[in-house]
Amino acid sequence: MTRGQIAVVLPNGKILSSVEFNGDMYLSHYGKEIIEELEYIDSEEEFKEYVGKFNRENFRYDELPLWYECDDGFFDMKNDYFGKWFSDFVYIKNLSEKPVVFTDTQGRNIRLDNDTVAAFYFGEFLAAGEDCEKALFVEQLSDMKSNLDGFDMSKNYAEIWNACADFDNEHRDSYLTDKITGYDFVDDELLEYIVKENATDLSRLRCFIGDTYDADIYMLDGYGNLQNVEVSDFENLLDNLISDLQYEIDVPTVGEACL
Repeated sequence: MTRGQIAVVLPNGKILSSVEFNGDMYLSHYGKEIIEELEYIDSEEEFKEYVGKFNRENFRYDELPLWYECDDGFFDMKNDYFGKWFSDFVYIKNLSEKPVVFTDTQGRNIRLDNDTVAAFYFGEFLAAGEDCEKALFVEQLSDMKSNLDGFDMSKNYAEIWNACADFDNEHRDSYLTDKITGYDFVDDELLEYIVKENATDLSRLRCFIGDTYDADIYMLDGYGNLQNVEVSDFENLLDNLISDLQYEIDVPTVGEACL
């Protein structure tokens, strides 16, 4: 069960956290909704109202206090994380009028500006602000990698391409489909054209086709010859897409953790 908490830094600088919600609190499930809702929350009263609504609709914890105030030690996630937050995910918004600093489990001092939402995973900073959408898509790609079809390579390709195309359409500065194109996958639409391009003579055609077997999708090797696609090719592609997205996520660190 994936656990999570929703929290805000109040105008007085104190942290107010929800009770721990136990189940499906990862980014691509409840986390997405929580981040979106936190964007519109501007006060302690709105926060409490949202936590109550979230509980009623999803968990129905009737015998527990739904929120509690944390001491200043909760800004330090590196030391005794499980004695403080404990949850897999923490989603938090800074409602104070000045930046605050959290120390994550990697020892980084994370500056969280006013009116900014951030996500942490077991105390490690994931993303803040608009970058939360990139972190969300990283999780979706990771799930996709875990659920690749072991037989239908065309299905794998289509699912990855369509997901990345949707992300590109929503984020004009993203070029994930261009990166997929760089892997030289060959679908049915391209196959006939590429075969003709390589049919300069019989020897070249034999070399180009090699020992490939009939399939709905292929890719070109480092020599420009046709090869069949394996699950490992998609695993490698997804690993690289994930790595690129993680690299693009800004980590707002500061030198000293002063609250």
